[in-house]
Amino acid sequence: NNATPTTDEAMACAPYLFEQIAAVRPDVIVTLGLVASRTLLRTEATMTSMRGRWTVFVHPDEVRFPDVRIDLMPTFHPAFLLRQYTPENRAKVWSDLQEVMTKLGLKN
Repeated sequence: NNATPTTDEAMACAPYLFEQIAAVRPDVIVTLGLVASRTLLRTEATMTSMRGRWTVFVHPDEVRFPDVRIDLMPTFHPAFLLRQYTPENRAKVWSDLQEVMTKLGLKN
């Protein structure tokens, strides 16, 4: 019913996601929303305190995957933007995405 995943639901799926990240090894990760950000960063921080700031995803199994350290940019979930569709919120997400494009060399 399009409900926000609970912490238990997110953690039940997390091992599969961590394995996929290790297999793909993306250049960067952009998390969309609080659940994704908290799951990958293993934190209880607020979205406001995380968004717009580069951090690093570290694979929780550092023995098997010691080199899986990927720059991660948290930003707001699209559903939040639909509910809070203000110029200020759109500017924040656009700024986050511009940071990602710069890091990837897609923007000068």
